[in-house]
Amino acid sequence: MKAVALDAPNSFAVIDLPDPSGGSEVVVEVRAAGVCGTELHFLDGMIPPPSYPFVLGHEGAGVVKWAPEGSGVSVGDRVAIYNLIACGTCHWCRTGREEVCTNPVGQLGFNLDGTFRDLVQIPEANLVPLPDNVTFEDAALLSCSGMTAVHVTRLANVRLGETAVVDGIGGVGLMVIQACVAAGARVIGIADRESKAELARHAGADDVIVLGESGYEAVADEIRARTGGAGSHYYFELVGTTASMLAGVRGLTRHGGLVSIGYTSESIELHPIELILSETRILSSVAASRDDLVTAIALNSQGKMRSTIDTRYPLAEAGVAFDRLRARSVLGRNVLTWA
Repeated sequence: MKAVALDAPNSFAVIDLPDPSGGSEVVVEVRAAGVCGTELHFLDGMIPPPSYPFVLGHEGAGVVKWAPEGSGVSVGDRVAIYNLIACGTCHWCRTGREEVCTNPVGQLGFNLDGTFRDLVQIPEANLVPLPDNVTFEDAALLSCSGMTAVHVTRLANVRLGETAVVDGIGGVGLMVIQACVAAGARVIGIADRESKAELARHAGADDVIVLGESGYEAVADEIRARTGGAGSHYYFELVGTTASMLAGVRGLTRHGGLVSIGYTSESIELHPIELILSETRILSSVAASRDDLVTAIALNSQGKMRSTIDTRYPLAEAGVAFDRLRARSVLGRNVLTWA
């Protein structure tokens, strides 16, 4: 089979790998795999791979090609792939929060070979059935950005009638907007240009702040101006820069919450008084549980959570998708597809 893999530091190639044997696990023929900013973190050396070659990609959906006898899936079943293989026995797994499993087997595209390959071997428990009206492309994107959006909305406990700011109108940000709308919140997006602002509005944002020449310096004041001076109840941070994070904290109302999702090499420095006087919460999120993916797929099936696909590429053109992502020219998400 073919795969897109890191073959050396800061380098990738399309390589040949042996087909998986199956054994006690299910073999899925991949039909779609989303391209995420995490892949750039690997290419740039921010996240080191466990070894070389290392197959990239942590989002995927496809068709069951082989299943062991007695399993609950059949050849031909349409499935999304939940990428974290958790231990299933620790406190967090037993309470439905396997995203913070204390003894995971591993995670596709992080420390286990990922989804940018023709065939993926995976435990049956990591497969989520797809309704007929959910496409492989949507399912692949839901298996990262969609389930992340559901997870952070639940984590923050977004409530009916409150105001949520979503900073960063990319693949995840567009899903967070839709999840917050589904929860009953008023949503304000923050975009770096008008084309992305239009995507935010289309996803359901009630208002959008478009960054000007001053960048994030005016954002806290803009948020307060659009909330009657109060500030927002939530600030979902997907950009991960010092300026964007500070703007988020300073634009919150009392008891407001900064929800950190995106990350770069930048840090944030605050005097504790900025948090104490308003009892500000800072929350962080890592991926999502399998149940979050199940919910994201259900929302898509109901027409409440749509993916925004910029361009579809064959596996051999993954480099073009990486280049456009690095150039910040992608509106929504790029996706790799198999004919």
